[in-house]
Amino acid sequence: MINILFDQSLTMQNKFIIIVAFLFAMVIAFTMHEYAHGIVAYWNGDNTAKSMGRLTLNPLKHMDFLGTLLLIFVGFGWAKPVPINPNNFDKPRRGIFTVSIAGVTMNLIVAIINFILLLIAGSIANAVGVTTNIGYIFYNLFFYFFLYGIVINLTLMAFNLLPIFPLDGFHVLETFTKYDNKYCVFMRRYGSLVLFALLIISNLASRFGGIFVYFDIIGLFIDTIVGGIQSLMMLIFGLIV
Repeated sequence: MINILFDQSLTMQNKFIIIVAFLFAMVIAFTMHEYAHGIVAYWNGDNTAKSMGRLTLNPLKHMDFLGTLLLIFVGFGWAKPVPINPNNFDKPRRGIFTVSIAGVTMNLIVAIINFILLLIAGSIANAVGVTTNIGYIFYNLFFYFFLYGIVINLTLMAFNLLPIFPLDGFHVLETFTKYDNKYCVFMRRYGSLVLFALLIISNLASRFGGIFVYFDIIGLFIDTIVGGIQSLMMLIFGLIV
């Protein structure tokens, strides 16, 4: 995102609009993801998030300063995980499963909503036209906000589906296996290091390009899921045949 500032093809006005739209879309995506975890945990009998003031849609309660900076400057980051205590769940396996899929499901829902709003905004703009500078600014702001709302939410969803600890995909997988199987034991011990290493490798591979893109494991995984869902949404709404 920081590269936008050095894009000579964009005016300062457009750079400002794009950055503002990106930041708002990002904050909403992370906030809704973490809130979904908290509310579903609460429905399963765990009051931890609520007692700690994290069962809220207030972005300031969920955003992590370092994670946000890395997302802006490096391309990947994180929010503050909502505190969950599985020991409080009425049914532990069901609780872990539903809480784990809650965040990615919420991101998918928000992405679909943004897709619909993007279509509506485009239809309105085509019907009434954009003739003034103020109208142009507002149209671009909403256009990029909805566009990034789609991309960021789908990316966050896909990333969290990776079956690597501590991501949601690992916890979903964990509920269908024995907790002491070798993969789960290994991931609980070394998953964070594996994830960090893959992020570094994928980031470097995407920057070098060429044959190195095949080493961008996380990028290929995310692009496949995001591209597939975007194509499906376009097909459903009749934008492609």
